[in-house]
Amino acid sequence: MKNLVLITVILVGSLALGGAQTVPPTSTPPKPVQMETGPDVDVLHHLRRSTVSLGLHRNEGGREHFVTVGSAVVVLLDERHPCLLTAKHVLFNPEMGYTPTMLFVRVPQSEPRNEDDLGVPLPLIQNGRPLWRGADDADLAVVSVPDLSAYKDLHGILISDFGGEEDVFQGASVAVFGYPELLGPEYQVTPIARGGIIAWTNPNGRLDHTFLIDANVFNGNSGGPVFHIPTGITRTGGFAIGGVPKLIGIVSKDAYEEAPVHAGPTPANSLNPQTGELTPITAHVLNIGGIGIVEPISKAKKLVLDFLDPYHVLVPR
Repeated sequence: MKNLVLITVILVGSLALGGAQTVPPTSTPPKPVQMETGPDVDVLHHLRRSTVSLGLHRNEGGREHFVTVGSAVVVLLDERHPCLLTAKHVLFNPEMGYTPTMLFVRVPQSEPRNEDDLGVPLPLIQNGRPLWRGADDADLAVVSVPDLSAYKDLHGILISDFGGEEDVFQGASVAVFGYPELLGPEYQVTPIARGGIIAWTNPNGRLDHTFLIDANVFNGNSGGPVFHIPTGITRTGGFAIGGVPKLIGIVSKDAYEEAPVHAGPTPANSLNPQTGELTPITAHVLNIGGIGIVEPISKAKKLVLDFLDPYHVLVPR
């Protein structure tokens, strides 16, 4: 794939953080490293290596463990200007009492992972100011890439591989990457890929509004990338047999339903001691239809460009 790019030396040094409006270029272009040729080098290798997990540290039995809170994708303006793109609520969700000042980043690898791999620190606050930037009108956020020199074979998605008009349409084949809390930590060393289709697009503008995918996303997928896989029927009714996958969105949330809680066969109720009123107890459960809500790449692109290149000019479509 001619547009694949390895992130090499550039990821060794953190980018300008916080309110900085520009990212100084490196003095010399990064020298490409030899790509891995291990057993996991396949058609999804580049997409998989570009998808990282974000997490916290938890002490269990006197030992620190990495606990996944969400997913992110490395995106690049060019080889010298990468950042992490994720869902805003993975970094900040005050309504749920979630306001971390530090997360940790883990990069997928093909060799067996040391169970003590706690990831690389990702500071979110410095001197009381956020080091990340969120979209005003979408569940999207970007933050600078930390020092990832502890890992090898680093990848990222170029802005030139962001999708467009021919990639977002009802029925388009998609692949969703992320780290869902589904099967336990041993299955979170590399991202899980789920296939599906775009199930619904907004009639007010399919490229500029959230859309729905039928691909079974779960907690932990939030912030993960959604790619259009160019195989099968095209938007105009043709037939595609291959091409470069395009990043078309970021998972925001899974669809859920309010389900009644039962104690055996009896519905559970909450008693108000002051009024004596009984209120049925319900719980949020995953929609068995497997529908996920995705923020569009058009909004992500603007956010990434504002963060990495504040002097850019978007050409109207």
